[in-house]
Formats: sequence, structure tokens, C-alpha cells
Amino acid sequence: MSKTKFVFLIPAFNCRSTIKQTLLSIFSQSYDNWRAIIIDDVSTDDTGTFVEDFSKNCGFGKNIKVIRRDEKYGEVRNTITEIDNIDDDEVVVRVDGGDWLTENDCLYMLDKIYEKHSPAVCWTGQRWAYTNYGISKEMILKPNQSVYDHPWVSSHLKTFRASALKKVDKKNFFDDEGNWIMIACDQAVFLPMMHLAVNNNIPIVFYPAICYHYNIDLNKPDLFTEDRSIMQKQSAEWIRNRGYID
Repeated sequence: MSKTKFVFLIPAFNCRSTIKQTLLSIFSQSYDNWRAIIIDDVSTDDTGTFVEDFSKNCGFGKNIKVIRRDEKYGEVRNTITEIDNIDDDEVVVRVDGGDWLTENDCLYMLDKIYEKHSPAVCWTGQRWAYTNYGISKEMILKPNQSVYDHPWVSSHLKTFRASALKKVDKKNFFDDEGNWIMIACDQAVFLPMMHLAVNNNIPIVFYPAICYHYNIDLNKPDLFTEDRSIMQKQSAEWIRNRGYID
């Protein structure tokens, strides 16, 4: 019997041509206790309208809520803004628009993990494009080591109990000038949750099945050297050096 309530939180920007695969991978889940929030973050290609029409035509219109922004929020602000509208016991599943789940039983497997271990955060294996390459791994902390000092391994598929994020002091989501963090957002959101969980002896779990397809062009010659990649690395280093803010 389905016990865990899942809510997909999917920020989307100009991914009308790729989000169909995202939606199909959700609609194909063998586990049916889910809903999805798609946040159209000022797209200019009618992403939100496509999601609404396609979901309705597939018979999942009631499961899908589309939110349209009239200014750029970014992943951190979108996540923190919407978390107050999500029940404490729901499990949030973070998927980027244009990426997709590779396993039709993904939610079924996550349900078993959340029922057995009751983790604050659970992440799965992934693949970058159609390769065997992914960075998701188990996090093995040394004695007294902070999650901020551990290499980033908690990548997609990222999931968490909504109550875990609500416990994080919101100061962790802003930069030193008081602006929302806009890059390296996955670490900005997940490291504080994982820090609190470890400190309070609440499990964080890695599930090694490859459940996530990261739709990235690995043949792009400047993929890891372009300006955004450099900024992302700098932002992640700054987040880690700052650590958790109480």
C-alpha cells in the first residue's frame, strides 16, 4: 500500500522541447501517490502552457500544478517559497525541467527507503547524458567531519522530507548582501539540511540505483570552463567555506 506522499518540485526555464520526457517519466511511475509542482521561471517559449496541455491530454491534469513567475526566482528561492505550501510529511523530489527519471519504479523504491530509514534526505545514482558517468555516491563522513567539508556527492536524484527543509534557518539561503543565492543552488539547499540531520543523528541515505538522467551535452567543448561553470565552482566554494548559519 502506498504510504509516502511524494511531490515533484520542478523548476523549468525554456525547456518546452525537452520537458515532455520529464513528464512522461513521472506519468510512467508504478507508484501513484504523487503530485507535481512545475515552476515556469519566466520562460519565453510557453513551457508552462505546454505542461498544462500535455498533462491534461495524458490524463494527469489534476496531478499537476503550474506556477508562473513574473520575475526570475532561481532554484533556491523557488524551493524555499514553495516549501511552505507542502505538508511536513511529504517527500519532495527535485527534478530539473528537461531531465528525467530512468526507473519506472523509482517512487516505489524511495517509498521503501523512507518507510524503513525515515531519512531527512535521500539521493540516488545518476547518469550524465547516455553514459555511465555520474557523481552521486555514498557520503562517508570521518569523525567530526562536517558535510560542508565532504566532496559533493549528493547529486540527483535529490529527495527530502519537507519538514527537514523547514527546520533550516533561512539565512543559509542568502548571500552576504542579503540576496538569494542564484548559483550552486543544489548545495545551497541540501548542505544545510544534511548538516542538521547529521548533527541530530537523523539518517541521510544514498540509494545506488541509477534513477536520474541528467540531460547535459558532454560534447560541448567548454562545458566545464565556460563562465557559468567557473561561477558555479566559486559559489559552491563560498557556500562551503561559510558553513551553516544558525
